[in-house]
Amino acid sequence: MDADLVVVNHHLFLADLAIKETGFGELIPEAEVFIFDEAHQIPDIASQYFGQSLSSRQIQELAKDINIAYRTELRDTKQLEKVADRLSQAASDLRIVLGEPGFRGNWRETSTSPAVARELVRLSDALELAHDVMKLSLGRCQLLDAAFDRATLFKARFERLKDTSIPGYSYWYECSRHHFSLNITPLSVAEKFREQIKQQEGAWIFTSATLAVNDDFSHFSHRLGLEPAEQFTLPSPFDYETQAILCVPRFLPEPNSYGLADKLVDMLLPVIKQNDGRCFFLCTSHQMVRDLSERFREQLDLPVLVQGETSKQKLLAEFLELGNALLIATGAFWEGIDVRGQALSCVIIDKLPFTAPDDPLLKARIEDCRMQGGDPFSQVQIPDAVITLKQGVGRLIRDRSDHGALIICDNRLVSRQYGETFLRSLPPIPRTRDLVKVGEFLAALDTNSNDAAEKTAAPEV
Repeated sequence: MDADLVVVNHHLFLADLAIKETGFGELIPEAEVFIFDEAHQIPDIASQYFGQSLSSRQIQELAKDINIAYRTELRDTKQLEKVADRLSQAASDLRIVLGEPGFRGNWRETSTSPAVARELVRLSDALELAHDVMKLSLGRCQLLDAAFDRATLFKARFERLKDTSIPGYSYWYECSRHHFSLNITPLSVAEKFREQIKQQEGAWIFTSATLAVNDDFSHFSHRLGLEPAEQFTLPSPFDYETQAILCVPRFLPEPNSYGLADKLVDMLLPVIKQNDGRCFFLCTSHQMVRDLSERFREQLDLPVLVQGETSKQKLLAEFLELGNALLIATGAFWEGIDVRGQALSCVIIDKLPFTAPDDPLLKARIEDCRMQGGDPFSQVQIPDAVITLKQGVGRLIRDRSDHGALIICDNRLVSRQYGETFLRSLPPIPRTRDLVKVGEFLAALDTNSNDAAEKTAAPEV
């Protein structure tokens, strides 16, 4: 509480904001300096905190607690068991009508579908009934009292989620195999964030390897409503000129062309074999992860690890332990992964990481940008994709002694005008279009590494 300088976790800071808004206290003391690392994540995390969501998992946990309360302390209230079962069933039925897992859709559009609207009424009735039945037993069981408070909160939140008429928000839903979540996300957190900075005196420092787009910080500062007193980029400690090589191969297929995975496997198999695995293949979609993993497993003798088949931690541990694996992944592996040394000496990216155009959050931000007279492609889509690409590229060189090859399989980097924005935003890595040169670079690394190992192992004379 007496600290002059606070280095703060994003989620803790935003949880503190939420608590201060309720007037119930604070988690973080006032300080003279606040520092945010990995600050590029703040706008999206802040949107989540200032938005609202409700998931089937939360509803089913509530139903489970009502059932436990009935079975342990309130056996004389059989109605509790019935409302718990009805609540759980209503959540499951809504999940079924929402469709395929792994999908993020527009809630405003989907909620008007007759099948979905019918299940919404059933879930709303189930929540209402559970709330009324629990009310009759308040004060008799601590677990039920806590469940009643949650039911009250969920009821209000559900009503808000059903009202998609309020502008300035993105309304979206997401499905996993067994669950769904309904979400409202504000399109801008700039006003709230600006208010917070005005309330807290002192210095605010935002730092990340991926804040700037082509040395311009305006995309980041605009999203948070910041008016920076000072902004600058510090030189990297890495010597990219000698530590890495970047290849955009010749004769690449178009990014969304038929049979793209087959063509990429044919093209990149020799490089991966020559490098004895030790490679991340970062994809922009789960479908590409599935397609590539299937084909590589058919044609590659080396181990092929695939995101989704086990946890992120186990996958990474296995990759390091094997020492000759190809790891194919998306989303979670584009940032926050730190593999140093020659365990990872090749990173391949399937294409420029533009967010899918049907993503409801992106669609809402594009519409908002248009309404303000802006150009969504240059002001929203390109900056977002540049920041994501910089994160993916950052997986390769993690240390002054690291070396490796980066291969980006998207011709738009050199054929489209906006490709220059991406290239200028990347570290100054020597570039080639020839995969043979990549092979030579990686072979030289192995030779140098073996020479160093022999010198270390040589006995003293």
